[in-house]
Amino acid sequence: MESKEAKKIVLTEAQWEKNLRIAAYLLEKGCYLTLIANGSEKIDSFFNDLTTEHKSRCFVRCLDDYTEIRVSEVIDSIIDTMQGVDVFINGLPGINEKALLKQLPHSFGKELAADFDKLFLLNREIVRYMVRQKTGNIIFLMIDDILHFADYPVSPVNNEGRLALMKSLAKELNPFRIKVNSLTFGIYDRGFKPAEKKLMQKKLEFCALKPLIPKWEELLPTLDVLINSSFQHMTGQNFSASIGSRNT
Repeated sequence: MESKEAKKIVLTEAQWEKNLRIAAYLLEKGCYLTLIANGSEKIDSFFNDLTTEHKSRCFVRCLDDYTEIRVSEVIDSIIDTMQGVDVFINGLPGINEKALLKQLPHSFGKELAADFDKLFLLNREIVRYMVRQKTGNIIFLMIDDILHFADYPVSPVNNEGRLALMKSLAKELNPFRIKVNSLTFGIYDRGFKPAEKKLMQKKLEFCALKPLIPKWEELLPTLDVLINSSFQHMTGQNFSASIGSRNT
């Protein structure tokens, strides 16, 4: 990140491993960071393992009761603690919709609707603050749907909802100088063994011939472009951090 002033960032869904690795990346870049999580052991372990310097810039808010009042209280607390918010990142949802549909076919729609309710409430509260400030940056993170064909866990229904919300917010918030975009991650190494990696490269040839399979952390610098862009009119767009895969 090139900005001289440390960004104040909020990252949701911090209980999921990929989002925690994003959190580690942001802290290494010197930002102030608040993690919103459901209170899982993973988030406690992550925070306890941080260096003293990183702990001084990292805050955790547990949120497992997504009522209007509780969400409002948490966002107000975050803004008070960090003395503002520059960037609000809607973390990866951590849902494998194929597995969810197989395990809970009768409640599949209900589960997704509950996730959308959480997404809406969180963004509504952060938007209220950013509108008053007439500045802000909101980012939605996703995994490319196309990776379903290579047996990656993906969430196409959730992605479509995020894209719709992103585009709607971008249109409505443009007069307030608030940028709203999404970032779609493509191929990444899920911890493949050498033999598995060769097989996966074959599966992924619909993206590129013998595609490189980067580590998750190698994709994260793409966030810098959205977080620190000096171009103020980049909004309502879905950007891609991928090798040859189709944008969601």
